[in-house]
Amino acid sequence: MTAESTFRFQLPVPRIVTLEGRKTSREDFFEWIWREFTRFGLAGIHEGTLLSEQAAGEGLETESWTLDAGEAPRDRDWIDNQSSLHAELYFTSRKGAEGARSRIEKATGLKGAAIEEQVPEDWDAQWKASFLATPDGVEIPPYWRVVPPWTDPVTVAKSASEKVLKINPGAGFGTGTHETTQLCMEALAGVSRKPGFRVLDFGSGSGILSIAAAMVGGEVDAVEIDPLAIDNAIDNARLNQLEDRIHTMQYLDGAPGPYPVVIANILKP
Repeated sequence: MTAESTFRFQLPVPRIVTLEGRKTSREDFFEWIWREFTRFGLAGIHEGTLLSEQAAGEGLETESWTLDAGEAPRDRDWIDNQSSLHAELYFTSRKGAEGARSRIEKATGLKGAAIEEQVPEDWDAQWKASFLATPDGVEIPPYWRVVPPWTDPVTVAKSASEKVLKINPGAGFGTGTHETTQLCMEALAGVSRKPGFRVLDFGSGSGILSIAAAMVGGEVDAVEIDPLAIDNAIDNARLNQLEDRIHTMQYLDGAPGPYPVVIANILKP
């Protein structure tokens, strides 16, 4: 199954919106968008982004914070507290996005930005290309090596201390070639705890970080919203004979906790 492109535009949304001549709250405005445009291919609304300069003003030490106003607890809802935010509206077709933007502009006076096509990443093609360029897999300090499933770990390991992971990314992000994945694996190598310590891998993708955590003694709960990526992560756990140490689920509310170690190699929280 090939993932389809989506089409998005940004929309500046004040706390109070004048909608068809009536003042309404931002929350009610988003509900109106869902009611009006779902039948026209509305795929999702990202309700706001808190940029680094705004985050600094809130006392947050981070490069970027992106939160859904509907998900955050009230005392930590930095997005909803903003006088104005930039929402992103996603549609399954350009025609649907254009029609929605035009209707919203007429109903509110708000001006939507240019429509952008979001082309899905072909992780499988990228992965195959990366391994063709590196026949011995991907080496990650201090002792990791990531290889494709057809490779014999014994033949590629450069030393007895190396930990070799077999990964077939399929629908899930995570091959060991991305810098953020490598940084997470380096950090996991420095975890010093008794075997059996609890780990939460939030946004597990291919399961590569779950596998690495299990290899250093962790009992891992892996959370991944994409059903295809979940199947892929389960297969990768089996490839590495770690299916009894990694428990994969779709939603965070199925994770029992608490977790002394949390991994979140994700684009947006």
